[in-house]
Amino acid sequence: MRRAVEAFNARDIDEVLTYFDPSIEFHSTFAVVGGGVYHGHEGMRSWHRDVQEVWGDEIRIEPEAFFDLGEQTLLFLVLHGRGQQSALEVAMPSTVVYTWRRDLVILAKHYADRDEALRDLGVSLDELEPDQSR
Repeated sequence: MRRAVEAFNARDIDEVLTYFDPSIEFHSTFAVVGGGVYHGHEGMRSWHRDVQEVWGDEIRIEPEAFFDLGEQTLLFLVLHGRGQQSALEVAMPSTVVYTWRRDLVILAKHYADRDEALRDLGVSLDELEPDQSR
């Protein structure tokens, strides 16, 4: 997941897609790009174009913590950007749960509310230990 984040920050969507199954189901909460569910690599490309249109080259992911939950990875992050039209700088905390199968992400779900993600996973923050591996 760390390499996928690095590829996203480098604007390399082709590299990003190498970590996602062709049948990926991607749930976005970013209302500024319409939110919703994106399907497959083409859906991910569409989401990426939507994000680029709103945020341009100023968008980047700053990971705060990764948690290895076996078949899932939990990521706490801050999405930094500057609006293309407004020129306003933003820092949006977000949480993403990635579900893996055969070393590829098959489901990615963004949450604006960290507690909601933890409830969906059935874990508490106290139970989690950040993954320090690189």
